[in-house]
Amino acid sequence: MPESQLIAVTYIGTETPFQDRIYRSRLTFDPDQTRELPPELAAKFLLHADVFKAAEVKAKEPAKGKTATEPKDDTLKTLEEASKTEDDRRQKENQRFELHQQIDKMDKQALRDWTKLKFQQELPGNLGVEKMRDRVKGFVDQFGAP
Repeated sequence: MPESQLIAVTYIGTETPFQDRIYRSRLTFDPDQTRELPPELAAKFLLHADVFKAAEVKAKEPAKGKTATEPKDDTLKTLEEASKTEDDRRQKENQRFELHQQIDKMDKQALRDWTKLKFQQELPGNLGVEKMRDRVKGFVDQFGAP
C-alpha cells in the first residue's frame, strides 16, 4: 500500500504494551507510539478517542544505507500476517461447519458407521438420533475433522 494512503495513529492509552484484539490486527503499541495504518483500520482505532489520536505524518529522509521503499516499522507486515491467520481460522471454521451440516443429514446407522470408521468409537444403538448427532459433533470438535 502506498505510504500516501496511510494514516498515522498514536496510542495514548495506559496499557503497556497494548495489543489490539478487537479488530484482530494483532498490532502492539507502546505509550505514545505512532503507527501508520490503512484508512479503514485507522478509522476504527480513532473511534476510541480515549486510547488513540490522529498524528501528523512526518516526512523523513531515508537514513544512510536505507532506501525510501523500506518500511519504517513492522505495521504492514503484522497486518498481513494477522489477515492470513484470520483467513486460515475462517477456512477451518467453515470446514467444521460443513461437516456439522453433513452430520445433521445422517441417520442412526450412518452415524454409527461413520464414527466407527473415522474415530474408532462405538456409539450405543439405544441412543436417539439427536443425541447421537450431538456426540458425533462432539468428536469432531474434540478430535478435529477426520
